[in-house]
Amino acid sequence: MKLIYKIEFNSTALYFKKLIDELIVEDNIKAFTKQYFGFILIIFEDSSEKIEEFFTTLEKNLPISMFISKSYVIDNFDENLEEIKDFNIKPNFEILTLKKINEILEDNYFDFLDNIIKLSKNEVVEYKNIKIFLPNKEILEELKINNEEIKLLICNSNKISNIVKIDDSDLALLCSIERPLVRLKLQDEYLNISNSKYIYTRLPNNKDMLLLSQALSKQNIDYILYTSDEKELKAINNNDKNIVISDEKILFPKYDFALKKVFNTKKEYFNSFPNIYKSIISYESKENISTIGVYFSQSSKNSFVDINTSNGKEKRVIYVPEIDNCIDKVFKDISSIDENSKRLIDNFIKKYPDILNQKLSNLNSFGSIIEICAKVLGLNNILEFEELALSSSYSNGVQIDMKINKVEDKNYLDYRKIIQSIMSYKMADVDNETLAYSFYEFLGEFIVEYSKEIARQIKAKDIVLCGDIFANRLILNKVLKELSKNHNLILPKEYPLDY
Repeated sequence: MKLIYKIEFNSTALYFKKLIDELIVEDNIKAFTKQYFGFILIIFEDSSEKIEEFFTTLEKNLPISMFISKSYVIDNFDENLEEIKDFNIKPNFEILTLKKINEILEDNYFDFLDNIIKLSKNEVVEYKNIKIFLPNKEILEELKINNEEIKLLICNSNKISNIVKIDDSDLALLCSIERPLVRLKLQDEYLNISNSKYIYTRLPNNKDMLLLSQALSKQNIDYILYTSDEKELKAINNNDKNIVISDEKILFPKYDFALKKVFNTKKEYFNSFPNIYKSIISYESKENISTIGVYFSQSSKNSFVDINTSNGKEKRVIYVPEIDNCIDKVFKDISSIDENSKRLIDNFIKKYPDILNQKLSNLNSFGSIIEICAKVLGLNNILEFEELALSSSYSNGVQIDMKINKVEDKNYLDYRKIIQSIMSYKMADVDNETLAYSFYEFLGEFIVEYSKEIARQIKAKDIVLCGDIFANRLILNKVLKELSKNHNLILPKEYPLDY
């Protein structure tokens, strides 16, 4: 019996195909695999009983991958398609199959008792390339002052739903073989373990983390907090699609099918393009198709809305200005709009005199705008501002002015109007949660309306979304809902949203 089974797989990496190959050998079934751009085929030529047994084997032993979408039986396929070549690229992470996990936990003795005693005394313990600690007010406050990100390692997977709120899609992403960090909301009784309600969470992703988790769980420690200098793999699930937010290590080295080239690092790959938007249309083979690129980043310079014309030329349509990282200079810019704006600034400073003492990070571009809005609300940073919005139960906010200001024939997002709106509502005692939510709601509205208008003018169907702002579910959901009705929305499939 011949049967062709197709697995949609949004990566050119071959490690998942090789796991299937190993199971084929172990089960002694007459089958082989082929991997193409966007999918893997398992081609069977054996009895129906053997094939059925093999699917049971897959279900028990093949781990989940964050790059899988759907799988199903097909009648045939185009045999002229170019198969992905094997360049013998080794994954830059440990592949933890169930068999491998059991071998590690059964065959290794790991004495961590001395460090567990230190943890119980509220000490920070250095372990491999991370610093681990149990919840402690003084440690959390110090990390908050230093603006260090706190992450959560689940040691006892049976207790995960007790610690964080998690649905099936996020759980599948968390358990995937790539083991990304996933941003989850803490359960109410665990809110005091971190500086925020949301925390990037992971399961053990290598031998060292497995042994650490086993040692801690044996002492009834179900989770541990940690910090790391490494930019780890982060991902988000949206409508059963997994999106890579950031990564320095796991995705590379890899073979790029469009460029026919192996890239060893993320930097090496992105340096091949003028910007992330261009990298995505190259991946999608749309260099000579009219598209719109929306790039909003909290962490990188030069957020923008661009168009790519049918002759492959890129044109900037909307600029996001680089602004001074100084509250006083920003307020002077807002005062220059008109007399009412100057009066607003004067009254705001009288009511909130400490605002002028607030220091800003050197974020540049769009991240600076969000940080100033956070400071205006009396918050410490962007994270607190974003979490207020995500925690909101509102479905409609107050109008935040997101407008274009034309300067020397260039369209700039007028950041002054955005901050001015927030300040006006703050003076009227509108609560912070409403204002944070409204900021993201109307940023989404801005992206939707201008994308529609630009698409209409250049007759484009394809709109590319990139930049870490789309890791925010409020923005992503609104933009996808409104623009997907009449446009083809493109997000990066196997590369990060941002640098």
